[in-house]
Amino acid sequence: VFENAQSTENERSVMQVGVLSAHPGNSAGGLSWEAVNLASLVSIAHRRWMLVLALVGLCLLVYLPGVLRLPAVDRTEIVYAETSRDMVARSAWFDPRYGTSVHQFRPIGTYWAQGVSSLVANIITGPDTARSITVYRLPGLIAVTLAVLAVYGLSAPLVGATTAFIAATLFAVAPLTVLVSQLAITEGLSLLPATIAMLCLLRIYAVPAEGHNETQPLALMFWTSLGVGILFNALLVPILVVTTLMALFVMDRDTAWLVRLRSVWGVVIALTIASPWLIVRWLQDGIPFTGMDFSAVTDALGGSQDMKLRAFPGTFTLALLLGFLPGTALLGPALIRLWRSRDQRIARFLLAWVIGYLAYLELISTKPGTYTVQVMFPALALAVAMLVVAWTEARQSSAADLPAQAVLAWHAIPWPPLAAAFAILLFAGVYVAIGAGPSVAAIVLIMAVAALFFVSARDGRANDLTSWWASGVAALALFAVTLLGVVLPSLDAIWPARQIARTIAAACPGKPPATAGLLGFREPSGIFLLNAPSGLQSPEAIAQSRPPLRVVEARWLDRYNAALAAQSASPGTPLGCVTTLNAMRGCWLTFHIFADGLGNQCSPLGTAASCDSLASRMMPRDKACE
Repeated sequence: VFENAQSTENERSVMQVGVLSAHPGNSAGGLSWEAVNLASLVSIAHRRWMLVLALVGLCLLVYLPGVLRLPAVDRTEIVYAETSRDMVARSAWFDPRYGTSVHQFRPIGTYWAQGVSSLVANIITGPDTARSITVYRLPGLIAVTLAVLAVYGLSAPLVGATTAFIAATLFAVAPLTVLVSQLAITEGLSLLPATIAMLCLLRIYAVPAEGHNETQPLALMFWTSLGVGILFNALLVPILVVTTLMALFVMDRDTAWLVRLRSVWGVVIALTIASPWLIVRWLQDGIPFTGMDFSAVTDALGGSQDMKLRAFPGTFTLALLLGFLPGTALLGPALIRLWRSRDQRIARFLLAWVIGYLAYLELISTKPGTYTVQVMFPALALAVAMLVVAWTEARQSSAADLPAQAVLAWHAIPWPPLAAAFAILLFAGVYVAIGAGPSVAAIVLIMAVAALFFVSARDGRANDLTSWWASGVAALALFAVTLLGVVLPSLDAIWPARQIARTIAAACPGKPPATAGLLGFREPSGIFLLNAPSGLQSPEAIAQSRPPLRVVEARWLDRYNAALAAQSASPGTPLGCVTTLNAMRGCWLTFHIFADGLGNQCSPLGTAASCDSLASRMMPRDKACE
């Protein structure tokens, strides 16, 4: 299936252009920088291992900083991580629960992947990693990286290794692709089977009729990916496939090619792989989805995430446009070019991939746009990459009628200073919202990001699309590293649980106590990072159980003291306080930390005496959150 991509006619033509072109548009009658760039890439396109290593290196460079440094993000990723941690701790691999809650709509695959990651980390580094969010993010990082490689490996035989490589890099650095690689949620994992299934379907659809027998490995991969996709994220992948097939049928009224899918044994394979989800549902509910009405069941089958309110029209389209940078800048010309070439099967399939699923999202789906549109990015990336290569080939050969010349006017490449200002304002908005200032290192990185945005826009507006691609990928890669690996982790105020955990670690330098009581902060990060079970989040429960550590938000102090007094118990020794922002609710909070019965294990910090005055200063800003 991943056969070596031979040099296509398109690539041979581009290579010749890069070597032989010497038309008047080039300085001194020599090669243009655009030709040299593409020719250099084509010259190594047949050394597949070099491109594979380059893609792996790009993914690790972009994804690892955030995965390692970004604190646990409330709420969904911590619910997944805590559920997986608890499942492993109880050795209950068919009974994942978040406290006492059972998530009927979340298939078992993500919990198993995170559970295996936790077990491996426990063997390598010890049990202390059980509450490290990085452990539960690693499966998603691996899956997204493999999805990027799948874009290259599966599309190269159709469009050529050069085009496939450009598409894979655009897909890899798109902000919403990066997002799901960073979080311990199912969308990162399900992106891999979705990408493989759709690219296999594209290959099967595009193969000539006489190549029927060559599609069997692709069909096997397709049905296997479909089953794995269900195991990870319910019917998201089948819905993606069905909506694409419906759009294809509208375009070409052809169903004969579907015999290549070998559906008889393929459905059996997919259902066998997906069956553990229904087995778990039977073990937990008796009858799967018991107690859920029809609307809840249909919403659940569309994927594991759900919104409380249906999105306004255009939400998913907006998420697609903002989340596919830098490719969005050429998305208009690329889609117009596909439409004009829709008599070709590849162009027709890519259009159906996007149109079919986007119509489903806008008309039916209740899923968050930030977690759903990524499965269309491989199609969009291929469309943009095909435009870049075709435009460069024709431009450097002085073709009188450049491909897509008329439609290139529909680009969305901004004025270069505006592109640089956009990058700076994005980071400035984060700092202004928190009321903090950047470090010197952050300033240097932000300026570098702005410079790359400027260069990419300049190259694009000069019609040097190869350089636009290279600088655009570099710009978005550095943007992700700076935002997720440097800026956000450095803003202590927006990570309450991490700040509380650090304060406890400073006051109690030894091994922390097994459990803690927590008042005034019900976000999942409190349970996961502080080992503060939901049963110890009321003053009465703390007074009865008397955990050795208590974390009490300032507004709860009176109730806390009253409950302890009613039980003739000590409120504990004040260790310190933390003022932080609950970003999920927009509330500034002040937490007091107490220890009881820990002897010499914990010592009050110097900040303990200032807690009352600090709380009184912050209280006026918090009234809206009461």
